Amino acid sequence: MVEQDEYILGTDREELERLRVQHEVWREQALDLFRRAGFAGGASVLDLGCGPGYTSVELARVVGPSGRVIARDASAGFVAHLAREVERLGLAQVAPSVGPVEELELEASSLDGAYARWLLCWLPDPGAALARVAAALRPGGVVALQEYLDWAAMKLVPRCAAFDRAVDACMRSWERPIDVGEELPALAASCGLRVEDFRPVARAGGPGSPEWTWLGGFFESYLPRLVARRLFDGPDLAAFRRAWRQRTEDGVSRVVAPVMVDAVLRR
Repeated sequence: MVEQDEYILGTDREELERLRVQHEVWREQALDLFRRAGFAGGASVLDLGCGPGYTSVELARVVGPSGRVIARDASAGFVAHLAREVERLGLAQVAPSVGPVEELELEASSLDGAYARWLLCWLPDPGAALARVAAALRPGGVVALQEYLDWAAMKLVPRCAAFDRAVDACMRSWERPIDVGEELPALAASCGLRVEDFRPVARAGGPGSPEWTWLGGFFESYLPRLVARRLFDGPDLAAFRRAWRQRTEDGVSRVVAPVMVDAVLRR
């Protein structure tokens, strides 16, 4: 994630709850990626861009008391939330750390693995951050990533003009290309990693599904911010809300989520 005052959806209590819901939506996929990456008991793993630490807690359970999880994020508020959870749950193996992910000091050959979800897409130089992590991996160590491959693939079906306008406004709002998944094979090669697994992930769901809940929460949080930035019109926001409410009530529509990629990069 980016600096606290730049995080696109803020770091308040509402965002903590939205991120909790988001984590639950993607929890099983993340756990499957951990298995494919070989994360196991006793491992030393980095959770880079950990946010409020929902995934850090999952990783702590995977590596167990004999393992270690270094959890790094630029948001002091998010890391403070994780620190409270670490104390509450008695997870002494988790070490929360505040600061830019690109400036984290890591000893060579000190990590068995690293994980990040939707982090590289927000960094000015994702290759530099990945290279820093790669240099800290032991031989055979692994980086497991979940990144966007085609964000604009998102759609509401049957098609909806108000939804399409919202997606377009979001795409225009990103300060840098969000589909960093396209770059992962080249970025991996540039820092001595080989692509062991590269799996596009396309998900869809109807009203009441995890996908519907996740994306509905995102748009309700992000679109008003685009109105404030004059990247989206107030009437368009009202039209989106009407359409989303109607589609939620009709029970037959489906939302197609942005296409992601799960990648396992091995040293």
